[in-house]
Amino acid sequence: MKSKIGKPYLTEIPHEEGTRSFQYPAFRGGYGKVAEQIDKDGLQRPTSPETASLVYDAFQNPKGEYESKIIKILKDRWLWEFTGNLYLPKSNEEINNGVILETNPKITNGRLNMNRKSLIERLQDNDSLVKFVPFGYKIGEQTNSELRKNPYMIARYGEEGAEKIAEVAGKYKKNPFLGNFEFVDESFDRDGKTKMSILNDHLGLSKLLIDGWGDIDDGYAFGVCKDTEESKKG
Repeated sequence: MKSKIGKPYLTEIPHEEGTRSFQYPAFRGGYGKVAEQIDKDGLQRPTSPETASLVYDAFQNPKGEYESKIIKILKDRWLWEFTGNLYLPKSNEEINNGVILETNPKITNGRLNMNRKSLIERLQDNDSLVKFVPFGYKIGEQTNSELRKNPYMIARYGEEGAEKIAEVAGKYKKNPFLGNFEFVDESFDRDGKTKMSILNDHLGLSKLLIDGWGDIDDGYAFGVCKDTEESKKG
């Protein structure tokens, strides 16, 4: 992890077949506010796979100047991932009883805005930014091996990202915890329940929390640089 002279970036973060650059320090605030700040600076909101690459890289040198601060955010606060979760109740619809994940969902008045009908249409059109996982995947505490193979994890992070998150989880003393739903009740919300994606050290208990039911007001995110060669390689 390197700092670029001039406008501060964390450069050469390995990601998939290339690298990414992240602006430093992180933006802090509510979900919508952080997204607004990232957009204003001409950056991209970090996806779940990009966040996995950043955190994984930090743990390769945990005592480094920048790496240690990223790890401290996980311990003391939360990292926002700009992946929305729309949990659907069991119904007669073709897509039901599971979760739709959307990369960079719309935000209205600081909150997620995920439209069930349009997302189902995008799923049917094979939009790569939208995934569906039926309920039945393991939630709560699980081993690192279970986590890396978990269908929800693969949908959210991709296979490489799920592997990286499992490796990071192995740095903690206790097994990771996937915060999620077994089902949602139609009587509660017919069109589904929307939740944010968050990553942190679960309550400081030395276990990684992969949170898919996020509803907090104060988190961090590192904007992704659009225009460096490092970003383009991905």
